[in-house]
Amino acid sequence: MSIISRKLQKINKSYFVSLPKTWIKNLNLDKNSIIDMLVCDDGSIKISPKFEKQEQALDEIILQSSRYVARDIVKYCLSGVEKIIIVSKEDFQGEICKDILWFVNHLPNAEIIERDKRRIIVSNFGYKRIPTRKIIQRLLYLICEIFENIQKEQPTELKNNFDSVRRLYFVLVTHIRTYLRTGLYVSEDRTFTPLEAMDYRMFCEKIERIGLILRDFIYIKGEYNGFFAKVEEFFTEVMDAFLKKNYQKACEAWFKRDDLVQQAQELSEGMNCEKKVKLNQLLTIIEYCKDMADLI
Repeated sequence: MSIISRKLQKINKSYFVSLPKTWIKNLNLDKNSIIDMLVCDDGSIKISPKFEKQEQALDEIILQSSRYVARDIVKYCLSGVEKIIIVSKEDFQGEICKDILWFVNHLPNAEIIERDKRRIIVSNFGYKRIPTRKIIQRLLYLICEIFENIQKEQPTELKNNFDSVRRLYFVLVTHIRTYLRTGLYVSEDRTFTPLEAMDYRMFCEKIERIGLILRDFIYIKGEYNGFFAKVEEFFTEVMDAFLKKNYQKACEAWFKRDDLVQQAQELSEGMNCEKKVKLNQLLTIIEYCKDMADLI
């Protein structure tokens, strides 16, 4: 500690005193640095640099797809980043996708909320909860992925899909129950009414039940293969109507149900009992899709 004397300067009506250069240099201060001054009762003044608060966790980060991107996702999730966007200049490679799915599925508070061929978005909802409509959107896309993975005969991806559906449905039920019991919004959505909350619950219950039915369709072979694709198309139309809030499309999907039932009845002629059971399960999915259209 050393005592340094300075003359008090006056410019117009303000008084100034220069600060020691060594002090400025040691603390890496500059012209626009902010200084805190503590005026003490004994007449002394203590000055110190105002250090900025430690940066908070990032809200969002964008990662380029690479062989090790899955490990980066884990790192940023654990450091509190709320949204991680993985982008690729070309379609994601199969092994990279598998790694990302595996790591995200083993993180307790992370979930893939959007996914296409060149972009994956991971939400770290332990820090910022997923909006309710985002959960519904992801549930819908997961069922689309299940349809696709069944036809591609990819059991590992299917298991990941089913696990995600179960976890997301649980999160959504928690959101809705909390809101209906307490009137408090758990998620970022703060615009839906109690009636809409009940509709969301029933809508997603149908999605979850469709997932449970599809769990038994690991391989699609035989006469109902083409009909399976029509059921997938029907589900996609209902999903599109919900995401776009298109009542007209919902009505069109609702009336399409009768045509599909007629096709199933014609297809069932001559089928053995085992195949009829599978066909009836597809008809149940059609009924659930019709119920979903009613709620749009």
